[in-house]
Parts: sequence; C-alpha cells; structure tokens
Amino acid sequence: MSADTPTPLHKPDPPPSEPAPPPAPAWIRELDMALAVYPQILLTGNVRDQFLLPEDGDGGVALPEPDRPLMPYSLEDIVESVCRARGYGALARQDNVIDRVVAWRLTDGFTFPPALRRMAEEDARTERDRARREDDGPDAEQEADEDDDTEAGTARLREIIIGTVRHTGPAIGLIVPYTDRLGSSRGPVAGQAARLLATVEELGHTARPVAGDGGVTPYNTLFWVVEKQEDLPLEFAIGSRALRVITVPEPPHDQRREASRYVVERLAARRTREGGEPVAEPERARATEALARSSYGLGVGEILAVGRMAADRGLPLARLDEAARLYRVGVLDNPWATQAVRENILNGEDYLNAQVIGQPHAVRRTVEIFMRSAAGLTGAQSASSPSRPRGTLFLSGPTGVGKTELAKGVAKMILGEDARPIRFDMSEFAEEHARDRLIGAPPGFVGHSAGGELTNAVRAHPMSVLLFDEIEKAHPRLFDLFLQILEDGRLTDGQGATVHFTECVLIFTSNLGVAAQVVRSSAQRTAPTGGTGGDAGDSGGDAESKEAEEAKRKPRLTRHDKPEMVREALRSAFDTFFNDHIGRPELRNRFGDSFVPMDFIQPESVPLILNKSLESVIARVREVHGAELTVADDPWEVLRVEAAGRLDHGGRGVVTAVESALVNPLSRELFHQPARRGEHLEVEAVEGEGEAYTVQVRRWN
Repeated sequence: MSADTPTPLHKPDPPPSEPAPPPAPAWIRELDMALAVYPQILLTGNVRDQFLLPEDGDGGVALPEPDRPLMPYSLEDIVESVCRARGYGALARQDNVIDRVVAWRLTDGFTFPPALRRMAEEDARTERDRARREDDGPDAEQEADEDDDTEAGTARLREIIIGTVRHTGPAIGLIVPYTDRLGSSRGPVAGQAARLLATVEELGHTARPVAGDGGVTPYNTLFWVVEKQEDLPLEFAIGSRALRVITVPEPPHDQRREASRYVVERLAARRTREGGEPVAEPERARATEALARSSYGLGVGEILAVGRMAADRGLPLARLDEAARLYRVGVLDNPWATQAVRENILNGEDYLNAQVIGQPHAVRRTVEIFMRSAAGLTGAQSASSPSRPRGTLFLSGPTGVGKTELAKGVAKMILGEDARPIRFDMSEFAEEHARDRLIGAPPGFVGHSAGGELTNAVRAHPMSVLLFDEIEKAHPRLFDLFLQILEDGRLTDGQGATVHFTECVLIFTSNLGVAAQVVRSSAQRTAPTGGTGGDAGDSGGDAESKEAEEAKRKPRLTRHDKPEMVREALRSAFDTFFNDHIGRPELRNRFGDSFVPMDFIQPESVPLILNKSLESVIARVREVHGAELTVADDPWEVLRVEAAGRLDHGGRGVVTAVESALVNPLSRELFHQPARRGEHLEVEAVEGEGEAYTVQVRRWN
C-alpha cells in the first residue's frame, strides 16, 4: 500500500473551483499517521464520547465533505475506519461484558492468526458445554468448572496479544478498551497481569511491520484505551518509544456547534412530522448557538442526550439551553426564569433593606449583580465558560454590619422564604488537609467513601446559596478550588465525579482592612531567615520595626470615618490580600465587580435595628407563653441610648443591648411569675446599667 494512498480521513486537495472540506479532527489525523510507525497506540482523554463525522453510505466514516450528513460514531468505529483504509485485514477487541476477545474481518478472505482461531474454537466449545449443563439442570451447573476467572482471562489475553503481534499479515489490530483494569496505579501488579505487561513491553520493542506488496506497511497494532493516563498500572510502559500516546480532547466550540446543529435539525424535523410549523433558518441558528454555548464542558454524546431530553420534555428550540441545564444539574424548575424571582429582584432593594438595615450601598450593588444573573448575562463580557455560577458576591466590612444577614436575605429572595444559605465557617479550614473535607479524600485514604462536605451539599442541592464565612482564614491551598469554581462552574470530587455549580450563588465574607494591619508586608515576607551575618539580621529587624511603625501610623477604621474612605480601605485590603498575601491575583480578577464593601452602622439606623430586635422578643414571648408583650416609649428610649453606645460592635451591639437591658431582666420576671396565656405585659420602665438592669412590668388580662 502506498504511503500517499488516500484514506477516509485524507484525500488530495480539491480543484480550486470546489470548496475545501473541513479537515478531520487533529487526533484522528495523528492516529492515521501513527499506524505506519508505531506498533502500540495509547488513546486517552475523551475516549468514551461520540464523534460527529460524515457517513460514507455504508455505515462507515467518510471523507469530511460539506454536503455529507454527519453521524455519531464511537471511538471503535473511527479506529475501524482508519484501519480499513490502511488495508488492515481484521480488527479484534477485548469485550469485558462476555469476557472474551471478539474479532471481525475488514477484508474478504482474511485468515485469522492461530491464537484467535483457537480461542474462538474454545469459546464455541464452552458455549456448547454451558448449554448442555443448562439442559441437565441446576445441579450440573453448580458442578461445572469456572474457567473465566481473572487470572485465566488475563492469560488468554496475553496469548492473543502474542499471536496478534507476531502475525505475518495482512495487518490486524487489537483494541483493549479498559487498560486501567489490568492493574493498579498505586501499587505493583502480580501474577498473570504482571506477566502480560512485561510481555507487552518486550513485544513493543521487537515488533516489525507486516509483509506487504511494497510501500509503507503498518504494524499489527495494539490499541490501548484509558480515560486518565494516571490510572494506568505502574508497570505499563508509558515511556516506551514503541508507544504513541494520542490525547482525544474535549470538543471545542466549533464541534459543539456541529453537534448542536445536529440536534436542532432533528428536533425541527420532529416538530414538522408532528404537524407543527416549519422552523425558519434564523430560529435554527439561534437555537444552535444557544445550545453550543450552554453545553460548555459537555461531550458530543452528552449534547445528543440533551436533544433527546428536550424531545422527551417537549421543550421548544428556544429553550434548549434549559435542557442543557437540566441535563447538567438535574434541576427541573429554573427559578431564575420565573416571574416571581424577577419580581423579587426588581423589588430587591426594598426587600433586602428590610432584612439588612443601614447598608443601602451594599444592597444596591447586590441587586445589580442579581439582575445580571436573572437576565442570563453572567460572564457575558468574556469568552470564558458560560457555566460559571449564577452569582458571586464578596462581602467585606466590619463585624456586625450584616454580611451574614445579607446572605440570608439573598437566599430568601431567590429560593423562597424558608431558604437558608449553606454555610461554611472557613476558620475551620485553616489546615492544608482541609481541602479533603470540602471535596473528599482521594482513593485509598480514610473517609474516601464519605465524599466532601461542599461537593455533597451541592450534589444534594444543585441550586443553593453557598456562604463561605471569613474566607481570609482558609488555607491558601483551598483558593485553587474557588478559582476552578468561579472559572468553570464545576469541581471533581475525591471519587472522580463532577459536581456542577452552574445554578449556585457563592457568597464570600471577610473583614479584611478593618484592623490596622491585615496582612504581612512585603518586607516581612522577604526578611532574611538563614543568613549568618549580623548585618542581615539587623536589616531584618529594621524591616520589622519599620513595619510596626507603619502599622501604628495606619489607624483602625471606625464608624466615624467617611463611608468613601472606609470603602477605599476595604478595597485596598482586598487587593493586597489576593495579590501579595496568598499570591492569587487571578482569583481577585475572577471576582470582578462582585466585591461589595459594607459600611459601619450609623446612629440613624439604631431605631430600625432596635425595633426589629424587639419584634423578635415579642414574637418569642407570644410563641412560648401565649402572652402579648409591648414596650412603652420611655423604656424604648433607654434601650435606644444603650444600643447607640455599643455601635462599635455594629448591629450585634444593638442586639446585645436588648439582651442585657430587656431580655435578661424580663426572663427573671417571667421565671418568678410566669405569664398566663392571653395575658398582656407592658414594660413600663428599664432601669440600671451594665449587668444590673431591672424592668417594671404591668400585667392585665
């Protein structure tokens, strides 16, 4: 066979008058090239996917031509087509379902190697014996010898490999589709598996091209197939010069567009068959592009499955992106598309300002971000993944100003009044091994089967609000996980399963920048630690002393500072933390304009916070005692003055004032004289200070 003989994946350049056909994917062209020069080929990566290629009319893969319809093919189909074009006489495959090697001819009159013929005869004999035992009854079946155990199967495969590689021609190929099952990637293999891998390595170096009628002839080729190269047995000769490693990539955007077009055309034809109106080309083009964009991270086979799901659910072409979301995360209802959520976001400022008092600027920025999410334009300004989380917030501000309350309000606004954010206190994840708590321990480690706290939570609730509290206290290694979530909207857990964050809202909180010194300065990070000279030590000490002096010159932020200055200081600390302290400027960039500074609570907000806290106390008395509680004007004013004096602690200071001046003395009163159901209680006076408050309560039925 001549080296320049056309194959189904290569043909001479067309005449100038013809449009140039699209080239076959690069990995297929590499596969065709490797057959002539490598006796073994390892196919890794996206090997379980389907591939859309033109049909040749006989069920095989054809030349890429503009007018030929595309059809989905498996990896084995493509290997068969390439081998057929190269003049291979037959192809064989290890079939793990029936635990045998099956073979089929690619050319008429091909004579199989003796090893394959012998195995075929043994398999036929085994089938006849099994049928006879079934006719003889269950007792005979129990007494039969079981020859298809693991060791026997591996020994059979080794013998077939030897017979295949030493076959004199025409060439034959053998596909081993689950190569990682031959042994462990974490420890040495033994027995027949070790013998097989050693044999394979030697055969790779001693193999020779088969005899031919001239020109370049191929080898008898061994095709190894594995999804992850790192899962191969340790003894597999991955570095052998006789082995060509070919990576099958995830489909890029143009291939996803072809698959989307394939889906759209079939859904449009289905609608016409069912009596609907024909779909115009502009509508098809819009549906194709929407599906191609929303299917980022999916394989061609999964895009085809999205089409089947859309047909099953009766979704129109305009909602194919919704079918992709359904396939990805399994959420049947999309609250972002409901009128209720849109109205909640439209009225979001009023709603959230009632939940979080004294933060109009932060609330306005938050609502703007979620308007963008509801409009489906999150990340629209970039060419990166459209599968990013629905919304991201980085709330920064002093303690007690309502960061957690704002997260709770967002959860209620989007998911309903009974919704709560899934909270992770990042101070509990300060150690390096904390990463495993979030995504699960790797195989072989304790707790592997339990999974991770974060991945388990999102898998159970694909649409949720995730709250990462005090993010600056997390170990720096964890920020790599957040980078992947914010960029691609997915994580791979310790068990190798993919968890999608596409429908999640991520909220990070921090009080960076409030204290006088928030991160180590560059002088401290680069101070000499191992020098032998006294000068070096002195210079390090000078740097630290200068840093301390600089910190003293930076006063702690207080509620008396102007809001603009507070926001600027918070933003500066945010940038410094990601740029210098943990060295993740790319993560800072992923947050974009989702950074939301929160102001100190000012005295004018005290009455609103106080009333909200008193409403909670009144509701608790009504629930527990069945009594009605009211607070007169004079004690209310005492509580306001006490709360205003504790504003350095933010809204929590107001709540603490109510606890000290009202709840504690009222509890003593009700402990000694419990309220009767239906009784009215009015607090007429609050007296005292510090921990010595008392209340005067008037009671009536």
